[in-house]
Amino acid sequence: MQDVTIAITVDGSDSEVEATREYPTIKVGYIRVAGSLLDIEKLKSSRSNGVVNPIELRRSYDAYAFDAALPGSGLVLPGSSGRDTWRQEIDRFLRDSTIDNRSKDNPNVPDLTLADALLMMHGSPGRPATDIPIRTCPTCAHKFEPGAEPRVTKDGSACPECNGSLYLGDVLRTHDEYVEEGSNQTSMTRVMVISERLMTLGYMDSFVAEYDNPDEILRRTIFITDGPLALFGVVAPLKRRLTEYHSALHKWGQSKGVTVPLLVGIEKSGRFVEHAELIKELIPKGYVMNLTTKYINRITGRPANHVYGKDEFYGRRFVYRTNAGDPLVITVPPRAGVLPYEGEGAEDFASYPTLRTVCEVLDRVRTRLYPNAVIPVALAHNAASLPLGVGHSVLRAMAQRGIGLPKNTQIRYRSPFP
Repeated sequence: MQDVTIAITVDGSDSEVEATREYPTIKVGYIRVAGSLLDIEKLKSSRSNGVVNPIELRRSYDAYAFDAALPGSGLVLPGSSGRDTWRQEIDRFLRDSTIDNRSKDNPNVPDLTLADALLMMHGSPGRPATDIPIRTCPTCAHKFEPGAEPRVTKDGSACPECNGSLYLGDVLRTHDEYVEEGSNQTSMTRVMVISERLMTLGYMDSFVAEYDNPDEILRRTIFITDGPLALFGVVAPLKRRLTEYHSALHKWGQSKGVTVPLLVGIEKSGRFVEHAELIKELIPKGYVMNLTTKYINRITGRPANHVYGKDEFYGRRFVYRTNAGDPLVITVPPRAGVLPYEGEGAEDFASYPTLRTVCEVLDRVRTRLYPNAVIPVALAHNAASLPLGVGHSVLRAMAQRGIGLPKNTQIRYRSPFP
């Protein structure tokens, strides 16, 4: 068994609330993304006679979170439309959201941000890109031919057709789902999910670029995300970049004699979790069930020849029945050269060399705190949770502070009258 001692888990929460009670149609979103680092060896030592010592458990992990407020419908910057306001604020969010406070230890080293992680995604392990191509201009909607696209850096760029501003955040394309009047909860959730993925990749890439023995660190570290290894909606095309990055990391690991990345997505709810619960007695304890595309199509009611997941998933879904007897629905990435839901090798166990190690680690960190739970995800979820039980008034106050609005304000909004 590969000696995995560290679990890094990322989770997020989001909510959309009214900016003020006086203008309930003016919305603002609030996002929190958190990462936790769990020392598995310390976690193991915190248990005695089947009981966990909460003090020792707390000493076994650290957590870090960042928060952001995003403009919803009716909230605009002077001289800008709602859509352009969203674009500018998403770009600022990426540049200002700090994943790692590097400058705390070395003032000469800049902090790692989500913008940096987005450039890492479009580069190769340890070598982030300096710019990213934009296929369609958000201002004039001109579609550029492949290879002729304008490229945007962290400082932005301009469209060669209309001279409109281009932002690094435009790569996410969340502005395509922005609603001028109504809820932007979907767009908020897209931003939260891609932020989780960028945070995970940022940590992963930092190990490769900044440590003298990155192969040893990555061999001992498992990265866990809450939910499947997939991207949906307008951000789905970015799954290709994640697939390519993880394939490159796997090749890099092969050159070092290690199998990486140890990455897994764990689902807590949904159709597949319910199905796994129904069939768990048919899976021996400690065994993995490979969900073939034909089987998945029967679960989801799709046609038999439907190619499930090829446009969204950068990992393949499995059901693992732990040694304790409960099922976990997990997603793991394939080896280099294999796509998880299409082409040769997609359904072969041999194409997922990290699967065994991942399952062995999950057996070590199970918890009965709630169904389908593992301790790293529970800790990250706790750090990322928004105070929904307290009510929207608290979230409203947090959002107002995040966008710089006093509690009683005449905020700028688009009037229906000239």
